[in-house]
Amino acid sequence: MSDGFVHSVKVPRIYKITANIVRCVQEQGASLKGLIYEKKHPNVSGIYALSVNTLKAGLQLDVLLEKTQILTEQPRLDPWLTRVLITELLWGKKHLHGPSKPIQTILSYADLLQKELENLESTRSSATPRKVQRPRYVRVNTLLLSIREAISLFKEEGWKLLTKSESYSSYLQSLALLSEPYFLQDFHVPEVLAFPSSTSFYDHAGYRNGKLILQDKASCLPAHLLDPKENSHVVDLCAAPGMKSTHLAAKLQNKGTIYAVEIDKRRFETLREQIELTHSSCVEPHNQDALTFNPKECHRVHYVLVDPSCSGSGIIDRPKLSNVDGEVEPERLQNLQSIQVYLLRYALLNFPNVKRVIYSTCSVHPEENEKVIDEVLGNVGDAYRLVSIKDMLKENWLNFSSPEYQCGDKCLYSKPDVDLCNGFFVAMFERNFEVPLPECKRKGGNANLDRSNLNAEENNITENDGKITKKVSRKKKKRGKKKHKSSMIDEQTDETSGQAGEFEKNVETKNGKVDEPGDVIDNEKATLNESEDTPQTAKSKKSKRKRKLNDNEDASQVEDNEKNKETIEICDVEEMEQDEEVSSTSSKKKKKKKEKKEHEEVVEIDDDVKKSKEGQTESVKEKRKKKNKKVIEIDNDE
Repeated sequence: MSDGFVHSVKVPRIYKITANIVRCVQEQGASLKGLIYEKKHPNVSGIYALSVNTLKAGLQLDVLLEKTQILTEQPRLDPWLTRVLITELLWGKKHLHGPSKPIQTILSYADLLQKELENLESTRSSATPRKVQRPRYVRVNTLLLSIREAISLFKEEGWKLLTKSESYSSYLQSLALLSEPYFLQDFHVPEVLAFPSSTSFYDHAGYRNGKLILQDKASCLPAHLLDPKENSHVVDLCAAPGMKSTHLAAKLQNKGTIYAVEIDKRRFETLREQIELTHSSCVEPHNQDALTFNPKECHRVHYVLVDPSCSGSGIIDRPKLSNVDGEVEPERLQNLQSIQVYLLRYALLNFPNVKRVIYSTCSVHPEENEKVIDEVLGNVGDAYRLVSIKDMLKENWLNFSSPEYQCGDKCLYSKPDVDLCNGFFVAMFERNFEVPLPECKRKGGNANLDRSNLNAEENNITENDGKITKKVSRKKKKRGKKKHKSSMIDEQTDETSGQAGEFEKNVETKNGKVDEPGDVIDNEKATLNESEDTPQTAKSKKSKRKRKLNDNEDASQVEDNEKNKETIEICDVEEMEQDEEVSSTSSKKKKKKKEKKEHEEVVEIDDDVKKSKEGQTESVKEKRKKKNKKVIEIDNDE
């Protein structure tokens, strides 16, 4: 190579970051979007575009590197950085700038690379027919910009709007022939605009400020078909990255509430950023498992969107990670199907006031689509009806689910080669309120939820009853303590007034040698035994107290308690377990206190006995003194 290379000059940061991302995706199977968004790079759109193009051109790059022998002749070149730089030169900006050695090395092979690429493309074009490219779809965020304002904005930039087609077939023809400077308004979703496939919006001001959303038409169909009304409550069970949640917010015009649920923490942060960017103030993000969504919110939910994780087999511009990419393993499909069934079953059986539920995937596999619908139909019975989207759209859609399955042709399919958008599946359920929701004990069903949250509307009453019961039990405990103290004082006074013989019986009784009924000491021992009850007897006493409280409650409270019998039983078990722990610890403390009191009582009785004996000796002495005085007085008289 020439002496013109400047070794001290670094490669531009965007190329080094992209090379590292591509390496992690290829070698470790990491998530492309996760690697890009988690570190919050300053030029996210540029890194994402370059990473996707490098991954998509993987097979072509393998051929070019083999033909040109760049890595063999330049062993110091990083292979991943080489792939990124070649991608930028041939399919990206079509040029490279900078005096760094890696860039200058790739530029020295530019002519050879271009020649080998032309040979490769000519071979491919003769072997395979050219596919129609998918247009670039843009959704107008109607929270910040009206559709009319968006169309006027693009016209000011030099774009020309084509006349709206009268039929879906004529629209598809116009879409296939779309080229600059023309654009189209979508036939089904009016807020979606279609531009030529080569159009880039990453640097557009509307994209950066959240007024324009780069979202495929197929991804807009679920929110469009769900069609929630203003001031309603909606749940998006698998919300990240937030495209559908923010689309629903635009449908509601921020009048209502959307619960956006996402279990993955990293994707949840992306969801929050999307909500903030689009000013979707009615969206409440929840970082939790969708199957643990708060049942108290369920009674207010009217619409549910279920768009679970899937194989992504319908995404046509997804970069291939390997030569077998796109061929999903049967075991993975089965695992995905199980999760999808759980989520859809949960959505249908745990929202009692829901009107409509949409299930969608970006997959073309029946295992994730028709088979999921068929399994769930067996769980819901007549409580829901599967809406025929075919009858809704009539001749304005071409692809539907297979009649071979129980769901028939009622569900919608989008085919990339026909509908010129990503492959997608959409099914719609509508509630039949004349039939109650069936009980289902399978995962995602409502049996466990109903048992733990029986009569959710009466939760406040149950909580208040529990507070009253706790207050009454506390008062009873205080009264019992006062009575116990007074009885102990009476016993102490009785014992101190006893004789020395009684003191001896007391000592023998405490040693276990004498047990005569009727004695004061025996009564003390009985009270000690009562205070040293086992946890089981304490538990039975506790339950008896609760029964007495329940008998004294009003008739209305008794009826409420009968309705909530199962929840009360569960609470009783938990309280009895807690009572066992409390009683065991309290009994130990009582034992220690009683032992101290017994010791004090013995000492007091000993003192009394000593005093009585001393009193007796003193009285004898005084009598003797009096006699002596009398004798002396008589002697004196004499």
